[in-house]
Amino acid sequence: MIKLKGLGHINIVVDDIHKATQFYQDSLGAIPVQEVPHFKNIGFAKAAGFLSKPDEVEVTIRFLALPCPTPIVLELMQYHFPKGKESVHYFRTNDRGGPRHICLRVDNVVEAFEHLKGRKGVQMINQSAEYRPYQLDSITPQQFRFFDPQLEGNKEEKENMCRIAGSITFFYFIDPYGVQWEIEQRPDEVGRD
Repeated sequence: MIKLKGLGHINIVVDDIHKATQFYQDSLGAIPVQEVPHFKNIGFAKAAGFLSKPDEVEVTIRFLALPCPTPIVLELMQYHFPKGKESVHYFRTNDRGGPRHICLRVDNVVEAFEHLKGRKGVQMINQSAEYRPYQLDSITPQQFRFFDPQLEGNKEEKENMCRIAGSITFFYFIDPYGVQWEIEQRPDEVGRD
């Protein structure tokens, strides 16, 4: 079994690292931390799957930190050689394959929505003027189960989870690189681990 230690980073391949950095700074408040310009490294190239002509692989890598208590690092990569597909595929929420979204928690989901909907490059998951953050309807203990038998048998824990789930408000947006993000507010979970 693999013993995981935590999340390393989220990789996003971009066409212009400066433009992408500006987007993530403006939209999510990302802070540039480190850059490796025009990186050429045979070990990197081979680990990334470029076994043929690994000495020709050239990429600029920039790490950005998202300003939140749990460390989240974005790793932006702009490949200079070889070039990959240039088109960005935009997935719908229910499309199959790959991670469908990355969830970030906020204190004020409406404020985050207003901030993001006016940003260049941000596409809401639904373009309707009626689209906005929505709160989940209430759920009952019968609608879900815990895999831990002790939690499953604990009526108070089940009711608490229903209370938390019923307070979640969220929305989805897609960035210019095809990454789908969920912005979520869970006010009833504040202070819980």
